[in-house]
Amino acid sequence: MKKFLKSNTFYAIVSLIISILLWAYVVYEVRPTYEMWVRDVPVVCTNVSRLFEEGSLEIDGDYESLTNGTMTVDIKVKGNRGNVSSVGPEDLSCTVDMITVDEAGSFSLKPTVETDVPSVSITQVSPATFKFSVDSITQSDVDVELVKKGELPEGYVIEDLEARTEKIKITGPMDVIKSVSRAYIELDCSALSVTDFEKSLQVVFEDKNGAKIDSSRFSKSMEYIKVSFNIYTEREVDIILTPKYKDENRENKIGQNVMLYCVSESGKESSGVEMKVTLKGTADAIEKYVKSVKTVYTEEIDVEDIYMEKTFYSVKAAELANNVEYVEVPSVNVKAVVK
Repeated sequence: MKKFLKSNTFYAIVSLIISILLWAYVVYEVRPTYEMWVRDVPVVCTNVSRLFEEGSLEIDGDYESLTNGTMTVDIKVKGNRGNVSSVGPEDLSCTVDMITVDEAGSFSLKPTVETDVPSVSITQVSPATFKFSVDSITQSDVDVELVKKGELPEGYVIEDLEARTEKIKITGPMDVIKSVSRAYIELDCSALSVTDFEKSLQVVFEDKNGAKIDSSRFSKSMEYIKVSFNIYTEREVDIILTPKYKDENRENKIGQNVMLYCVSESGKESSGVEMKVTLKGTADAIEKYVKSVKTVYTEEIDVEDIYMEKTFYSVKAAELANNVEYVEVPSVNVKAVVK
C-alpha cells in the first residue's frame, strides 16, 4: 500500500479528482450562467375574431394552426444551470394577441413569452415573428360538366349517361373560388369493361386558361360524383316473315298454300329468310337472346282470306325480350301469293 501511495499512478488519480472538483466549482459557482433551448412550447392566441370560428376568415400557409391550438414555438432560456436544466414547456407561456386580425390581409405579430421559474430569463424565441395572410372565405355553386373521352372496343356503344348531380358547392378563399372557371368529371371509355354500368369520378377544376386548380385549397360538397350508364353491343340476325294459317298444314281457309315475299321500295321481292335486322342490348342480354332465339319474327300476317295475292304494308317485327331492342324498328311491305 505504501508503495502505491508513493507511485505516480496514485498522484495521477488524485490530480484527476481535484480537476473534476475544480471544474464543478467553476461551472456551478464561478460561471453559473447556462443557456438551453426548450422545444415545442404551445402558442395560445387571444382575442381571436369570431369570424374564424364562423368560417368567414381563414389563415393561409404555415400559420394555419394558430387558430386551432396546435401551433408551437422553441424558446431559449438562460440562468443558473440548476434552475435552467429543469425548465420544460409547461414552465413557459407564449401568447399571440390577434385583436387586430379581423379582416383579410397580411399580418405580422410578435409573440409574448414569459416564465415563472426564478433566476431564469428568456433570450430568444423561434419564430420571433408570425407573418401570415388571412383570406376571406366564400361559397359558390358550380355546374359540373360530364366529359366523355376514349373509345370502347369495336362493336360496343355507351348510352344513357347520367350523373348523380350536376352542381356542387365549393367553399374556400375568395381569390381561389373566383378563379374556378370550369368543373367537370371525365369518363374514359377506353378504361371501361363492357360489363361496367357505374363509375365514381373525381371532380376536376380549371381556371379560365384551362389550367388545373389545386382543389385541396378549398372544400367541396362532393369530391366524387357517381355516373351511371349502359354499354350496348349490336348483333345482326335473320328476320322471318310469319304467316297466320288456319291450322298446322300451312293452308288458308280455302285450302291453299301461301308464300310470303318481302317487297323493297324498288319492287324487288325476296323471301323473309334473306332479310336481316340489327339488335341492340347489353353484352350479356344479346348473347343470351341470340343463343336461345337466333332469329326474329315479324308480327303474324293473316293470310286466311287470300285467293290469289295480296300486299301487306308496313308489317312490323315482333316485340323483343327485356334488355334487347331494335337499332331501328323494322317495318316491311309483304306480298302474299297463293301457290
